[in-house]
Amino acid sequence: TNVAETSLTIDGVRIVIDSGLAKIARFDPYRGINTLLVEKISRASAEQRAGRAGRTAPGICLRLWTEREHEARAAQELPEIKRLDLAEVVLTLKASGVEDVRAFRWLEPPEARSLERAETLLEDLGAIVAQASSVRKNVLEDSQAGSLRYITPLGRRMLAFPVHPRYARMLLAAHELGCVPAAARVAALTQGRPLLRRAEGKQMTQDREDFLGEKAESDFFILLRAFRFAEQNNFSPQRCQQLGIHAGAAREAAQLAAQFLKIARDEKLNTDAAVEPKDESIRRCVLAGFPDHVALRLDAGTLRCQLVHGRRGVLARESVVQHAPLLVVTEVREISGKDGPTTLLTLASAIEENWLRELFPNGFRETAEVFFDATQRRVIARREVVFRDLVLRSEQSEKVPLEEAATLLAQQVVTGTCPLKTWDAAVEQWIVRVNRLREWMPELEVPALAASDRVALIEQVCHGATSYKEIKERAVWPTVKSWLNAQQQAWLDQFTPERFDLPNGRRAKITYAATGAPVIAARIQDLYGVNEDLRIADRRVSLTIQILAPNQRPVQITTNLATFWKESYPKLKLGLARKYPKHEWR
Repeated sequence: TNVAETSLTIDGVRIVIDSGLAKIARFDPYRGINTLLVEKISRASAEQRAGRAGRTAPGICLRLWTEREHEARAAQELPEIKRLDLAEVVLTLKASGVEDVRAFRWLEPPEARSLERAETLLEDLGAIVAQASSVRKNVLEDSQAGSLRYITPLGRRMLAFPVHPRYARMLLAAHELGCVPAAARVAALTQGRPLLRRAEGKQMTQDREDFLGEKAESDFFILLRAFRFAEQNNFSPQRCQQLGIHAGAAREAAQLAAQFLKIARDEKLNTDAAVEPKDESIRRCVLAGFPDHVALRLDAGTLRCQLVHGRRGVLARESVVQHAPLLVVTEVREISGKDGPTTLLTLASAIEENWLRELFPNGFRETAEVFFDATQRRVIARREVVFRDLVLRSEQSEKVPLEEAATLLAQQVVTGTCPLKTWDAAVEQWIVRVNRLREWMPELEVPALAASDRVALIEQVCHGATSYKEIKERAVWPTVKSWLNAQQQAWLDQFTPERFDLPNGRRAKITYAATGAPVIAARIQDLYGVNEDLRIADRRVSLTIQILAPNQRPVQITTNLATFWKESYPKLKLGLARKYPKHEWR
């Protein structure tokens, strides 16, 4: 540690030999806790260290790195607020009445994601809960009021422990389960260096399996046996080496466990080790401290797992928990491989679903989901059991709510994924006619048919069905025409008819559009004798006429037939009469 950064002066120091390294407190994302990591110091720290030489007399400093490397180092250390886990700090602020930690006047504001990560962890542990207070409900109407999190009685109890909230939660759970000494050792093993080295040779592997076992419900049970072996052999490097146990790591774990036990005694927890704890109790304690590391095996054939908070990882091959469908891990680390980075899950313990219900009832919920399966082209109902955002179980239900099924099928019809064969151009024209009649003759009070109304009609067509096969060829006209009553339907046929009667008895089809004038197409011969405009909607709307030659191709578009006969027809007649001599030309 950087003793040099304190105001302490030691007499007689003439020479400083600086390794350029320091144990720096930093958040360890693998384990989700603060830990001491050996790192290179900054240039500012190096100057502080050099200043120890010659405080009271001339001195020198020897730096064990090159000048070029020195220039490449960071100018200053990153402030602790930006490199440590803030769970303890946030919990303290919550207990002090600071509801919104983002609005707190920090001397140096931390990163927003660090605060969110801390609050999420505390909520996972049950130390805080998201709810809007009654006072703020009346004062704040924005979404922020609902996102505030408040300390729980459990959180206040955890705050009394001078340890990371994870371990405070573990020790409190251990007190209830009567396994505080074992939980203290497990907590120590999660913080220190790896206890087991990689086995070298078949003999060491066999000896380790014979003594420590190869199957268990938790990787910690293997580590606890190794720790007990090292402890019984006074942490002898020679004896520990036989089983591939790191004697130094075991000694450090023993010291950490003693510190956890002292804290437990100070907080009046039951530290009696007379009764051997149940394996289940220890696994429950691990779950209590690491609920954000709950993982579900995706399938029995691989070690792939889905974790809470939308993460995925692979269980380490050396784990003894190879067949548990549901587990909790204490380390989630990203490693590089030939196929790219992989999230590796280590130090696993098998857990039970009912433990989650007991320890974290607020994080447990059951949901009923209804959705459209594009592959089967049908609506499916599914019930899910979810912890946080992790789906533990998913079961398909045969009972599909018909209202929701109709809504989902209608969405597919509207998007074109599942078109109705009988909803053709004629239906679309009928809808346009209704809307134009409403526009042209509002006094009739014919109800307009908006886009949302169209969807509602399609839902009626789909009602009672759960698959595309059932609605594909359903009749739609009875439902569509039910939009109008008998009188309104009569007005529709009278004022916005499908066809227009011409003098020669032919009935020309009228094409309506959402905007613009309606259009009919008629041959010249069908229009003989018609000298005035063609009108509909009680003669309020003129029709646009596509005048066709005998070959059914338009030769003129007009709304004024009188002008056509007088100005355009004489010129057209000459050419058309020569081309079609068998037709009548007046």
